[in-house]
Parts: sequence; structure tokens; C-alpha cells
Amino acid sequence: MVLGLMFSAPMQAATARTYPDALDKAGKNPVVIFIYGANYDKVSEKAYEIFVKKNKIMPFVNQAVFLEMPVYQMPSEREKKDMEKRLGNKRLPRGIWSYPCLAVVDAAGNLRGVVQSPDEMKDPESALASLKVMLKNFYAQEKLLEKARKAKGEKRAGLLLAASDIDLRLPSGLLSKAEKKDLGNGTGMGNRIEFDPLSVVEALQTKSYDEANAYIRQMMAEGGYSKLQRQMMMAAYAGHLRRGGEGRKPASKELLRALYTEMRNIDPKSTYGAYAEGALVIWVEGGTLTDQPIPTEINRIDNRTDDDGNNSGGGTVISSSDDDVPTTDADGDMEQDDSDFE
Repeated sequence: MVLGLMFSAPMQAATARTYPDALDKAGKNPVVIFIYGANYDKVSEKAYEIFVKKNKIMPFVNQAVFLEMPVYQMPSEREKKDMEKRLGNKRLPRGIWSYPCLAVVDAAGNLRGVVQSPDEMKDPESALASLKVMLKNFYAQEKLLEKARKAKGEKRAGLLLAASDIDLRLPSGLLSKAEKKDLGNGTGMGNRIEFDPLSVVEALQTKSYDEANAYIRQMMAEGGYSKLQRQMMMAAYAGHLRRGGEGRKPASKELLRALYTEMRNIDPKSTYGAYAEGALVIWVEGGTLTDQPIPTEINRIDNRTDDDGNNSGGGTVISSSDDDVPTTDADGDMEQDDSDFE
């Protein structure tokens, strides 16, 4: 009877004090990181009260590893040391743009999913529902990837394609050099598996609106991309239009309405389809078209070494969830973004 109760009870989530410790504990399970603005961000304080103090998040985390990651706007020496200890010799992966957020990371440090849009994180029930779906998708995708690692040829290709259709990011480095050569650069399956949404954001930053539109439409016309990936491209383009920058004025609400509607209609049930629906309300119907990020200190730890022993100090700018979404640069530092990624 005791054994029966043990096996029928859900596995308890492990907790970690530091990011390296969380990755070490993960194994085949994900790490769930709650990133929040410590001591000054009201939305973060509310989320912390519900998720952590009231322990609402733990039943959703299950067998994953849970890690708290505070973000300080103007850190004291004690707070800097706290962040340095929490990050160790690691850096949070690219693609975590705003806080409070719930990031799902695998044991290799790949960001697989993140709940960070302002409308979701202001509603704990919505955020936890999204987290539940992401964790379910994580295990489904990992199951396909594990089979793909043991397969060859067309069977392996089919498994990788199936994994890419799941509403979650793929880990990096899935294709060998020989496979990339066989697939060809920029076509078919190679497009889908090697897709990096942040490279799209970076490519758009200096483009005019017409150039950005041509770039995105050309990518979509190449084929091979999943519905979700095409929505990611449109999210990057919409963010580019909405923010303006480089002497450009933010695009009209009419143009944004058309783009978000097109983005939503590709797949209304996906994460980005739901985000597009919310964006129509926030940025077109009643929201503002500009925002300013709040500078903070996450990842800005001097004299830190990476896994290879190289110094990896860096700078960070991240926005609270009252703003929109900053992104990371090519080195993994967070900066103001042209993206509307969720």
C-alpha cells in the first residue's frame, strides 16, 4: 500500500539556489526559472507573492527544477554578489527579454520556451496555464528528439520535422555538417530546424520598413518553415514597425492591425497566435506605441568566466512587464529589441 501511494503521488519539484546547480540537477527534465524585478517592480512583486510565497507555481513545475532569479535595477554590493553567486560561470540564454517571466530551459542551457508577455504575466492563472502547456510540450519534443538521435536518414529527418512542429523552440546544434550540406543552405528542412528567431530580429534592426517587409516575405516564400516559425518572423517584423527607431516613426495602427491579424490567422491556437490576438488589443486598440526599457543588472557581472574559462563580463538592459520586450544581442546580453516575441 505504501509503495502504491509513493508511485501514484506526483514527483516533487527540485529547487536550486544557483543556475549552474539547476542545470546539473535537471538531467532529462527542464529547469523553470522565475525571473522577477526585486524590490521595485510592482508586477514582479505581485507575481512573487502568488508564485513563490503562496507556492502556487510548484504543482505546475512537477519534476522540473525550479530556480528564482531576482533582477536588481540599482544593485547594492550585497545584491551584486547575490547575482554573481546565482549565475556562477553561466549566462542566461538568449531570448529572455522581460520580467517577470517564466523561462523553460533544458539541461544544456537551451531556452525552449518562455512566458513573458505583459498580459500573461499580469494574470497568474494565464501564466501558469501557459507554463503547463510548455512543460507538456517539452517532454513531447524531447521524446521525438531522443528517437531522432538513434535514427538515420529519412526516419531521422521525419522525427526532427515532427519535433519542430511542436509549439516550443528546438535546442541548437541538431544538424551535423554533413546533414546541413545534404539539406542545402536556406531550404526545406534545413530552414525549419536551423531557424533562429533572434537572428531575424538582428537582421531587421537597420532595415527600412520596405526592406524589412521584403526580407520577411522572402524568408516566408523560401518554404520549409513551420506555421509557428512564420509567426515568429511576423512578430519580429511587427515589433520593428511598432518601435520605429533609426529616425523612423512607429508604423500606423492600421498597418499593425493588418500584420497582427495575418500573424494570428496563420495559427490562432498557437502561442504566437494567442499573442497576436492580445497585441491587437494592447498595441492597436488601446495601447501605446512606444515604451522605454528599465536598465537593470542581470548578467552584468564583471570578471566572470564561461565554461571554457574565458572572461565573459557584459552589459544588460531589460524592461519590466509594463514595457514590451527587449532582447539579447549576439553575445547573450539583453538590449532594447525590435521584436514582439512572447
